[in-house]
Amino acid sequence: MATIDEEIAALREAIASGALKVRSRVNGVEKEVAYASYDDLRKRLDFLRGLQAGGVRRKAILAAVHSGRS
Repeated sequence: MATIDEEIAALREAIASGALKVRSRVNGVEKEVAYASYDDLRKRLDFLRGLQAGGVRRKAILAAVHSGRS
């Protein structure tokens, strides 16, 4: 099975070459993933880096709600 490190390396290679397709071999089976955009490639890379660091990075959104009453 491809490791996180191997998938990160494949994504970095695709980004460096300008490709939107990434090939890897998992359990002896070659797979190819076509990303719709460079941003999708970066999102996958960021996700894997988060896993590698021991957790998934998440964005927090803070909102304030005002009811209009004093």
